[in-house]
Amino acid sequence: MPDLAYTDTYRKIKEGILAMRYEPGQKLSEAKLVADLGVGRSPIRSALARLERDGWVRVLPQQGTFVRKFSAEDVAGMSELRLLLEAHAASVAAAKVTSEELASLREQFEVLKVRGAERNFDEFLALDDRFHGLVYRLANNPLITKILRNLRDQIHWVRVINAAVPGRVDASFAEMDRVLIALERRDGEAAAQAMRQHIGNIAISYQEVPTHSNELKVDET
Repeated sequence: MPDLAYTDTYRKIKEGILAMRYEPGQKLSEAKLVADLGVGRSPIRSALARLERDGWVRVLPQQGTFVRKFSAEDVAGMSELRLLLEAHAASVAAAKVTSEELASLREQFEVLKVRGAERNFDEFLALDDRFHGLVYRLANNPLITKILRNLRDQIHWVRVINAAVPGRVDASFAEMDRVLIALERRDGEAAAQAMRQHIGNIAISYQEVPTHSNELKVDET
C-alpha cells in the first residue's frame, strides 16, 4: 500500500506541475501537500525526491523544495533535439501516412479551426498530441520514438507555458496545419521544412513568455 500511495502522490504532484497548478519557481509546502492530497508525509517526501531526480523540482538547502523553472537554454536544447528528429520523422511520414489517417486528421483540424484553438486550449493540446504521435509512429524508428516520448511531459509543459504569449496557440495551430498540408501532398521535403519552422518557433516563443515578478513563490496558504 505505501508503494501505491507514493506512486499516486508522485503522479498527482507532477500533473499539478504540468497543468501549472504549481507554477515555476513556486515553493512546495510539505504540510499543504499533505492536506491537499490526503496522504502522510512519507509518500510526499518520496514523491518529491523522485520529482527532483526527474528534474521537475529543485531542493535548495535551508530554503525548501521549488518547482523547477526551465531556462530559455533548456528549452532551446530540447527544441534543437526535437527539430532534428521530428523534421526527419515528418519527411518519412509523408510517404507512409494513409489516406484514412489524413482524412481523420483533416476533419479534426477543420473542426478546431471553426471552434478556435486558443479558445479551446485543451482540445488543441489533445489534437497536438495525436498529430505528433502519428508522425512519431509513422517514422517507424523505435529509438526516435523513445527519445521523443521521453520528452513528452517537458513538451507538454512548454506548450502550456507558451500559451501565455498572445496569439501563440493560434500560430502554433497554423504551423501544424502547414505540416498537414505537406503530408496531404506527400511532399516529404515540405513536411520537414514546415516541422522545422514549427519546432523552432517554440523556443523563440518561450523567450517571450511574461516572467513572474517573484521567481520563488511560497505555497503555504
